[in-house]
Amino acid sequence: MNQKNDIDISKISKVIIDKKMNIIFLTLLGFFLSISYIFIATPYYQSYISINPIGDNINSSRSGGGLQSLASEYGVNLNIGDINDKPSFHIPDIVNSRLLKKAVINNKWNTINNQSIDLINYWKINDTTKFSVIKFIKNSIGLNSSANMNLRFMDVAITKLTDQILVQEEESGLIVITVLMEEPQLSADIANYISIYIKEYVSKITLSYSSTHREFIEERLQYSKDELSNSEEELKEFSEKNPFVVDTPELQLQRGRLLRNMEVNQQVYITLRQQYEMARINELKETPVINILDFGEPASDIAKPQKLLIIFLTTLIFMASASTFFIIRNEINVNQ
Repeated sequence: MNQKNDIDISKISKVIIDKKMNIIFLTLLGFFLSISYIFIATPYYQSYISINPIGDNINSSRSGGGLQSLASEYGVNLNIGDINDKPSFHIPDIVNSRLLKKAVINNKWNTINNQSIDLINYWKINDTTKFSVIKFIKNSIGLNSSANMNLRFMDVAITKLTDQILVQEEESGLIVITVLMEEPQLSADIANYISIYIKEYVSKITLSYSSTHREFIEERLQYSKDELSNSEEELKEFSEKNPFVVDTPELQLQRGRLLRNMEVNQQVYITLRQQYEMARINELKETPVINILDFGEPASDIAKPQKLLIIFLTTLIFMASASTFFIIRNEINVNQ
């Protein structure tokens, strides 16, 4: 078995030596092709931002839970569990949304050519000067309308932008957003634009939830105030008609029920008033929801294509493929 392996290795070595010039030629061909690709390929520069979400549902859930349990104890359903909680956000979903990508694409960007253009024009996606058979057919059958083309341009731009944005979520919760663009400053500008967009979007939604919460508590507070006034009037009228000196067991039972009803309404009103003041404070104060740790900066080196790696892998693949080809061809010729 070992002798057979030695013979095979010697045959392989002999084939490689005999065809070394061909293998060297093909290896050099792969080397020069990789060099050519590097000069032709569009260079991309990388910029990134890192975001640390600051979740704070402790105060709202604690206060809302206390109010809900107190009201439920007396048979009152406030139904504020979902409203009282702050909205939760998954930042990668925001970054991957068409809404954000459309905002990035339609924004005017300053380029190295001192132009202020959107990404559709920057990538020349709407360049209709190039002739093609498909465009001719679409024009002939009326499918190339302005509205359809604008939608098509946007879809192509979104697909291209999606390929050039990477979102990574670390185990610690840190979110890193990487942007690849043809210009270093443009890459940094888009990355910073995304961070500002996310921060404003989250703040806007959070403020909307706070306002909804405050309005709901205000509505319940007014209702509770009316209930308390009614229970106080009922107790007052009962006391005027039935003084303590003429109390009977039945009157005492009715008086106790009216008194307990007023105390419950009073406690609910006090709790709601506290919640209303807290809701007003939360609505007025600006609570940071996310924290930008790293802002985008222009890259000093090209991120893609990776020149040395491409040259090494291409040269190695061509050399291995050429050697394998000649070894297999020699085995076929021997067995024939």
